[in-house]
Amino acid sequence: MKFKKGKTYEGLFLSDVHYLVYKKIKNHHHQDLFRVLNSFRKRGVRFRSLYLVGDILENWYFDSSARLRTSEKKFNKLFDRLDAICLPGAIKYFIVGNHDTTSFSMKLSPEISEFLEKRGYRIAERFESSEMVVIHGHQGQYNRITWALDILIVRIFYWMASLIPGFFRKAESFYNRHLNGRDPTNYEERIKYYGRLNRITQQGDRVLISGHTHQFLYMPEIGVINTGDWVHSRTLLIQNGRNLVGLRMKTRKKWKKEFVHPLTRQ
Repeated sequence: MKFKKGKTYEGLFLSDVHYLVYKKIKNHHHQDLFRVLNSFRKRGVRFRSLYLVGDILENWYFDSSARLRTSEKKFNKLFDRLDAICLPGAIKYFIVGNHDTTSFSMKLSPEISEFLEKRGYRIAERFESSEMVVIHGHQGQYNRITWALDILIVRIFYWMASLIPGFFRKAESFYNRHLNGRDPTNYEERIKYYGRLNRITQQGDRVLISGHTHQFLYMPEIGVINTGDWVHSRTLLIQNGRNLVGLRMKTRKKWKKEFVHPLTRQ
């Protein structure tokens, strides 16, 4: 699939960019994302709505608020490009993901919130309409106790990293095993995981759009779409008319269409 010049789409859904993370910690494809967004802008591709479906920023390996204070230009490098592909007056949502924050209350820091609000983003735990629920998805794995324990570990790691340069490069395997390693790996586990999200969000007959697990999924039998991630898979979701279309990047201008989900009016 190719995006047509001058075409306006109803929505763009993007998750798990983990912006600001160093390549020495993990690969991230951020330059590919910049190239795609630049191409959209130059070709006149625009969106009426933008949904950033969590983990857009990386805040578990360092303090992103401190990064914002010392280098706002780096934040602008991403958000200027995102804003440029939105129509004037577009609805823009920043759905909070687990890696966006180290707050025990699961809220963004005041500095990050102010930065986003100045750009017209609506910060929320989820977006809901009569047709869809958009949520990051970590809510299907965490309760208040497990969240507090993980954040406590992250804060201890912050302290250790201040004493040992390069600590997080060595801690990545621990993160993956113990903090990031709870993702469902087979059909039965996915049914259980998305069943919990169904109950939490009161999904009903609506389509549930989430990220978090880094698994690009389409499960029409339970009304679930997972946007996958950008950091590894370079996947995203768009709304074209009455259809939700899952896309995987092949080149800057060429995309593989993985699935099409028709929206039905409620």
